[in-house]
Amino acid sequence: MKLIQSGPEVPAGCGEIFQNSAICERYFQEPGRVERSLCRAAERGELYLALDEEGRAVGAMCVAMKGFCGLYPYLSLIGVRDTCRGQGVGAFLMDGLEKLSRDAGARRVTLMVSDFNEGGQRFYRRRGYWLLGELPDAVKPGIRELVMVKDLT
Repeated sequence: MKLIQSGPEVPAGCGEIFQNSAICERYFQEPGRVERSLCRAAERGELYLALDEEGRAVGAMCVAMKGFCGLYPYLSLIGVRDTCRGQGVGAFLMDGLEKLSRDAGARRVTLMVSDFNEGGQRFYRRRGYWLLGELPDAVKPGIRELVMVKDLT
């Protein structure tokens, strides 16, 4: 697998990475919304793609390098193509996020995970992320977002 930073335009089919996911069902129900979000991230240089051996995008993440209080890298979105879930793509993306963050001199990396995403919460905890706090209704009414942090030093 290979991690690349997307250019200013999103490669065709990247929105499909998020299909059949709880994130898509809860936050990206409006047609074209996930694609618009990915386009904005690509324009800002914040979209990274995991490519398989054939060069097909199997995972994606959006990373704002100074996104958390202007201090730490912030993972705003991550997804793995449904046919590739459980095969290490998410771990590959997280390894890439942490390497990008260390290379940028960051001491910490941050993310938010929704309260309904228990699998994501377990995944991040296994990777050393700890709970900083909770934000009720931060993104969508009725959903709490858990702010998680990992110390990189």
